[in-house]
Amino acid sequence: MRERDSLSPEEREQRSKQIAERLLTDPLVKRHQTFFIYCSYRSEVATNDLIKGFLQAEKIVAVPLCLPEQAGMQAVTITDATRDLCCGYRSIPEPIPSIARKQTLTPSQIDVAIIPGVVFDRSGHRLGYGGGYYDRFLGGLAPQAVRIGLAFSCQLVHLLPALPHDIPMDVVITEEELLRWPRLEKVLNSSVQ
Repeated sequence: MRERDSLSPEEREQRSKQIAERLLTDPLVKRHQTFFIYCSYRSEVATNDLIKGFLQAEKIVAVPLCLPEQAGMQAVTITDATRDLCCGYRSIPEPIPSIARKQTLTPSQIDVAIIPGVVFDRSGHRLGYGGGYYDRFLGGLAPQAVRIGLAFSCQLVHLLPALPHDIPMDVVITEEELLRWPRLEKVLNSSVQ
């Protein structure tokens, strides 16, 4: 995380734009309708351009609402990233309470989940922030979703130790490359049937 934090705001912005463009032009975006995407926080890959791009493409966009008392999350749909978000759990942007009560999305409706991480490896494994929120959400509630990790190239390592409860990514996108793994084809083929 130190390397990510050491990037200047200008570098993070430029690299985030490259990552957003790479994802927005990928065939996965055209193929799917419902996207669950994290709201960027601190030095993470910025997701503002992605959220706007999905909304402009008339996609359904849901963002996480953290439920710390349950160690879980809900997916809440938004239509405007500026108007519909406020400072939430640990100061991470989240849906405003009035939206969260009315616009919860069933996790089984999610086609693509876009996930942050501290580090990703070349096998698709991810090291998160230690709470297990995304692993529980993706593994138990939204196993059908295509899992895309966003990272700067400095967050990509050769190999991470993985535990059985760690949910691997199907795709990892950096400003320099796009990595895909075999589960992606299985998920895409099952969604066609």
